Amino acid sequence: MKKLDNFKESTIACALLVASSPALGKNGGIPNPADVKQPSMPPSGAINPNEMFFKGKNFHMSSVTLDKASEKKVQTCEVPKKVKPKRTLSVAFDPAKKQTVTVQFEMSKIPANKEKRVLALLYSRCLSNSPQLKTPQSKSSLKLDVRDIKPIGYYNVPDIQPAKGNRASKASTGMTVKVNFDTKHLAKAVRDGNDTIYLQAALLNKSDFKKGNYNNVILSPLETIQLAASKSCPTKAQYSAAIASDNKACKNLTKGSPKK
Repeated sequence: MKKLDNFKESTIACALLVASSPALGKNGGIPNPADVKQPSMPPSGAINPNEMFFKGKNFHMSSVTLDKASEKKVQTCEVPKKVKPKRTLSVAFDPAKKQTVTVQFEMSKIPANKEKRVLALLYSRCLSNSPQLKTPQSKSSLKLDVRDIKPIGYYNVPDIQPAKGNRASKASTGMTVKVNFDTKHLAKAVRDGNDTIYLQAALLNKSDFKKGNYNNVILSPLETIQLAASKSCPTKAQYSAAIASDNKACKNLTKGSPKK
């Protein structure tokens, strides 16, 4: 696996994840999705808005699901039709059991590009009422609150060359990212009042990533994982109340605009 020469070594102790992947070695390589089950993590703490990855392009996190082995460990719950965002994975698990479950993030309609690219999978416990950063190259705006954004991992995007002629705008590719979650840590997040995980993926050229240039990022639409630390799925009323309320962590964020 080819390493990125200028990407510094980094690790993180993330409350939601089992552990950092050994794939991010001392030379700081970005793993291919097929190379790792657990993504590598950069330094802890919220991302500075001036360092955030960001004409009119779009791609999708087409599905967020449990793998087959994890479906036997935890329950996937029905999401009420009127709940927003509509694209939500709802999971119920026994908080007394320590288990590892794998969530699969399917990326689709990634537009073709002559350059090699990197995909960053981002999460936050909080949403912003309006985009806090401009993303002029992306159809999807940033929904995550920049004061709480953290990266789950960085991945190489499969190469695909732009098609020629009438098919030039239709060439696209896809990829699957798998992330391992520890239900013990998820249970703690729920107890702390943070039962909702908000996610977006960011796509950028690897050359821009190495230079720290994030002006041309393309973002995926918002996705959500709703957690229930219970042996049974929540009722529709309980689910609606949970998704409608803010995570407790959002109340602790500094009021006002993010620091630049």
